[in-house]
Amino acid sequence: MIWITSDLHVGHEQILVYEPARKAVLGQTIEEHDEALFRRINSRVKPDDILIILGDFSLSSRVREYRARIKCGNVQLVLGNHDKNTQSRYLRAGFSVVCYEMTLKICKEYVRLRHHPYRKPWWKTIFSWQYKERDRKKRPIDHGGFLLHGHVHSRQAHRVIGRRINVGVDMNNYYPLSMLDIEKTISQIKEKEKKQKKESLLCSVLVWIKTLK
Repeated sequence: MIWITSDLHVGHEQILVYEPARKAVLGQTIEEHDEALFRRINSRVKPDDILIILGDFSLSSRVREYRARIKCGNVQLVLGNHDKNTQSRYLRAGFSVVCYEMTLKICKEYVRLRHHPYRKPWWKTIFSWQYKERDRKKRPIDHGGFLLHGHVHSRQAHRVIGRRINVGVDMNNYYPLSMLDIEKTISQIKEKEKKQKKESLLCSVLVWIKTLK
């Protein structure tokens, strides 16, 4: 089974300030927080499964120690903006793959896996009163495909926007998502798109009929 998660931020004390909701579930201290996250991962991800972490694993230099607390033998890391160590160091720490992007075929769709979500269209960022995206150049351009990502946390995030799926722990009850979870979500999105297309076509036909009267 393949499992996917993001934004663990283990060993990062400030995450409890940025995401205070974690305290109620994972613990009041960063030690309790980390232990609870690793316990949740290990309760679902088996040693012979594959775990893909879409960035922000840890700011700390103790990556080998933290990686060792995950029982899964095949843990792959897509680097995020808080993963400050070198790729070779992550490999030496026990990650089997370290990269900036992956692509998986899920539900007959080629799905991109990145830390950052899609960037907004350029015309949504040109006016001074509009939100200016941080790390804009690191965000992929939306060409209409599916994207699994993290980076955006609970206070300003939605789990699903269009074909964008946020797999971060804050959006998913602090557990990793299985491939079955991902497949279900993508199937629901495609079904919703299909329904919207039919409704749009029906509306167009009704408007056309009305013009004939």
